Amino acid sequence: MLHLKQRLLSALRAAVPLPSASLHRICLCTTASATPSAGFFAEDYLVASCGLTLAQARKASKYINHLSSPVRPDAVRAFLVSIGLTEADVVAAVVSYPILLCYKVDETLTPRVARLREIGLSPPQISRLITVAPEILASPVKMSRLAFYISFLGSYDRVHSALKNCYYLLRQDLQTVVRPNIAFLRQCGLTNYNIGHHCLLRSRILLAESQRVKEIAARAEELGVSRNSVAFKHALVTVYSLNAGRLNAKLSFLKNVIGCSEAELGNLVCKAPTILAHSESKLGRAMEFLKVEVGMEPSYVLNRPALISYSIERRLMPRHYVIRILKAKGLLSKEIDFYSVVCITEEKFLEKFILPYNKSFPGLIDAYAAACRGQVTLEL
Repeated sequence: MLHLKQRLLSALRAAVPLPSASLHRICLCTTASATPSAGFFAEDYLVASCGLTLAQARKASKYINHLSSPVRPDAVRAFLVSIGLTEADVVAAVVSYPILLCYKVDETLTPRVARLREIGLSPPQISRLITVAPEILASPVKMSRLAFYISFLGSYDRVHSALKNCYYLLRQDLQTVVRPNIAFLRQCGLTNYNIGHHCLLRSRILLAESQRVKEIAARAEELGVSRNSVAFKHALVTVYSLNAGRLNAKLSFLKNVIGCSEAELGNLVCKAPTILAHSESKLGRAMEFLKVEVGMEPSYVLNRPALISYSIERRLMPRHYVIRILKAKGLLSKEIDFYSVVCITEEKFLEKFILPYNKSFPGLIDAYAAACRGQVTLEL
């Protein structure tokens, strides 16, 4: 008993000191757990001591069933709390990686956390990391991969975002997959920033098998988007998310809904390949609104394809409504290009089309706010 408490306290002092109340609670819990019992029941322990649901405990129990007592799991939980994890964080880590409860604090966890500090992570960052990727404590190889991604992406926060979106980030081999993909994408004209932002944070292209990455690049070029163009990185992300059948269906749908030739469709996709990421329903509704409500010709949209990417409810309709009001009140002295109205930021739109006319038409702000909520009146 005494030896166990001394070992636990030693591990705690080696990390971040616990508040006295938390330390007292953990020691009491450990003392109680160390009392000889008739047996160790993993499911009961995971529910009562770790806070897992019964379903979670049933799934996780097979990883700790071999333990004969709660001594080691208690020590692991105490250690995790001592380095900054909340009880909810510990639950998340255990649910994700239950075998963590079987590790030895002195021999495994303490040196692994020390290594994370050497990499440059702060205590709060270490806590966040263990919450989303607790298996990092099991593998020096994964720590090396973590150090690589921090260097490549430029910050741990970006790596954390990537980890939340891709649980197997640290499992993919750097030498046979990731580094060759980076080299190939650089050959395609992408910078490290573009590779990190578009091919890892926005998608998982960087983690795909190298042959597939080359096929994605070839399909993007088949759309007419050249590798040295600004749009190529967007085309890669779009093509990655669609199989050949879905991609061809989107192209066919766009051609029909806009009413354009193959050549015109190719030019549109070259300008804005991300349009293909939108659903047919969204594209069809946007094109219908632009043609019927705004009165646009297809040729106008073809030259400004970003128009059909905007939300009808949040941008196209409210701004069109304001322009109609200003024209009806005779407050616009010249014809306004609708694209110039739609593409500017919300702040710029307010500065240019709302605030200058507020005195002449006091209800304009309220009318715009109502339109943004989907409440459009016929009375202008």
